Amino acid sequence: MERKCDYTLLQYQTIEWLRFPLAVAVVFIHSFGYPAIYTLPTLSMQEFSGMDIYNIIRICFSHVVTHVAVPTFFLISGFLFFNGKADNLDTWAWWKMKYKRRFRTLVIPYFLWNLIAILSVLLVIIGTFFLSGKPLSRIFDYFVENHWLHLFWDSEIWGEDRLNWLGLAVPSTAPVNVPLWFLRDLLVTVVIAPVIYWLVKYLKYYYVFILAFCYVSKIWFDIPGLSITAIFFFSLGAFYSIRGINLVMEFKKIKLISFVGGVPLLLITIYFDGNNTAIGFLLYPFFIIMGVCATFNLAVCLVESGKVKVYPVLSKSAFFIYATHALLVLFVSQLICSKILYWNNPVILTLRYFLTPVLAVGICLTLYFVMKKRVPKLLGVLTGGRLVK
Repeated sequence: MERKCDYTLLQYQTIEWLRFPLAVAVVFIHSFGYPAIYTLPTLSMQEFSGMDIYNIIRICFSHVVTHVAVPTFFLISGFLFFNGKADNLDTWAWWKMKYKRRFRTLVIPYFLWNLIAILSVLLVIIGTFFLSGKPLSRIFDYFVENHWLHLFWDSEIWGEDRLNWLGLAVPSTAPVNVPLWFLRDLLVTVVIAPVIYWLVKYLKYYYVFILAFCYVSKIWFDIPGLSITAIFFFSLGAFYSIRGINLVMEFKKIKLISFVGGVPLLLITIYFDGNNTAIGFLLYPFFIIMGVCATFNLAVCLVESGKVKVYPVLSKSAFFIYATHALLVLFVSQLICSKILYWNNPVILTLRYFLTPVLAVGICLTLYFVMKKRVPKLLGVLTGGRLVK
């Protein structure tokens, strides 16, 4: 019994510790360095120049390794949503309580942060009107080009050249605040959580296997907000939670496989530039599945050994970093770093590449602590109540 309690505590500590580094990983995903366009569809081992090394580094950290962050967040979300006594899951009171909480933690922050993104664009347009005389009609053009209310759901589209196993295009979409596609898909997944619960309860492992096939093949519905990434990893977390399986104990069973199998998949996926090439797109989901397992196991090892500590304030700030970094913060960080480190040689470019997201995280954290001290109620609303007193 004592050993089981230790694993339960370790599971909680691991999840809490993971939040901050995963949020930092998301910042790296959206910070690819300079130049944004590069000429490396696959890595050339014949001409291994300084720029090749620089490109390998940013492909590794922005296109591959960090991409395990969002699936891991979905896995944790699914696990925590159904966390509790199994006999409560069939009661209306339990579902009512869950949806009431998720409205505060998901729905309100989602629409507020997208609204803030829209307002920031409008402020820039108004600013250019006063500074350089550009027409205010650009405000109307902005809404027309982005299809008005689609700004809150799927105004951004990319990856239209990515094909699934059937040869059909599987583009990705996002609201105006692009990183919030995760929150959007999580909202949809939470809405259909009763269906997921029923499928997990009655189909058991078969449901997870079917979703795993859909994830690796990308044979899925082309509906913005209903991504297979969200459904699969949320359902996987839900499966463990509903069946009372401890994540630490379960992932430890495949720790060696996740590390040994993850390394070659990592190298191959880097070689084919993540999901940005045809072959890379086919291999990418296999790496992500292995990468999520390896990430959780690595976190367990670090927490269990005492090499890292859980700081609640960093865990709670993770959502704020995730929601704010794309709202001019990353742009300002890139501008500052490019002014200070203005030489465009491979060494300086690499240093600038790492410094930019770190500075962005620093700015977000500073803003978080200032708001926490000055306007805690506003910060509480924006973060869905994710605050540390």
